[in-house]
Amino acid sequence: MPNNDFKSIMVRNVEFKWPRLNATYRYSSADKRSEECKPTAQGAAYTISWDMPAADAKAFYAELKAHYASCNRTEPFGTVFGMKKIDDNTVEFRAKRNGVNRQGEQTEKPKVIDGMKQPLADTAIWSGSKGSIKVTAFPSSNPQSNPPQHGISLLIDTIQITHAVYGTADEDFDEVTLDAALDDFGPATGETTTAQVTTDAKLEDDEIPF
Repeated sequence: MPNNDFKSIMVRNVEFKWPRLNATYRYSSADKRSEECKPTAQGAAYTISWDMPAADAKAFYAELKAHYASCNRTEPFGTVFGMKKIDDNTVEFRAKRNGVNRQGEQTEKPKVIDGMKQPLADTAIWSGSKGSIKVTAFPSSNPQSNPPQHGISLLIDTIQITHAVYGTADEDFDEVTLDAALDDFGPATGETTTAQVTTDAKLEDDEIPF
């Protein structure tokens, strides 16, 4: 019997912020920044954020809220975890995948593909990379808030990068067999473009408490 708590949703043509896809990271309160860590470390996760125009964000929020209602939870819907209003015209969303599951087993890295629907060879992309993301929405709660909050969390499923930004030299992409499970991303659109930024530039997300 399928678990109707989990709903797959495509978010297309967005610019990504603070991607942490090449390894798991956790927030260090001592250093006030995200740091790479083992998947088994407390708080370890793969994360990525993106902005959406207010109109698109409103429709996305409504879809997520409707999904929560369809799950027949007794607690009232409170929020979409990882959502933050930037200004009157932009809303930020965040999706993640923990380093381990509830059983303490290490999870697989999120699938990251390029414009040809091939695995992206170098997943250490930076903010400013563009593409589409498939997320899994599911009911969750934050018992540490007062009062406890209930709502929807977004789990990273697959990310397609059509414009990659790196801080180091590009690596060549290998030819591999196309995966039929990636049909939701539509036909291959061509090779992923890449851009370089200076390697001594300070990462913008040092203050983001993931």
